[in-house]
Amino acid sequence: MKPPERKDTAAPNVQAPKSKGMNLDLKTIVPKLKKSWQKFSVHLPFALTLLVLLVYLLVVWQIKNLSAAEPSPEAESQAINSAKISRIDKQAIGQIQNLEENSPQIKALFDKARQNPFSE
Repeated sequence: MKPPERKDTAAPNVQAPKSKGMNLDLKTIVPKLKKSWQKFSVHLPFALTLLVLLVYLLVVWQIKNLSAAEPSPEAESQAINSAKISRIDKQAIGQIQNLEENSPQIKALFDKARQNPFSE
């Protein structure tokens, strides 16, 4: 048995488009490029402005993400442990207090420093 024949419903005159192949003739490419450049150059300022705004948006987005970043608990504990806390010897504190009590000039200097700690 033969399979049934398929009838095409397309018009008999219609042919598939022919491919032109790879014709890279410089004489035909240059005018096409010039024409394309003329069409594109009209929109070039808009495209450049859009590109600059896109880059600006990405930078702002990165800054937002980096400013909201929290350190990990391990990093916090490492920073606390690595911070050097200065310790003042109790004997040095006692000597400074004795000096303040015995000398009126030193006492005046400490009082002035307590009133305005940022003056030089």
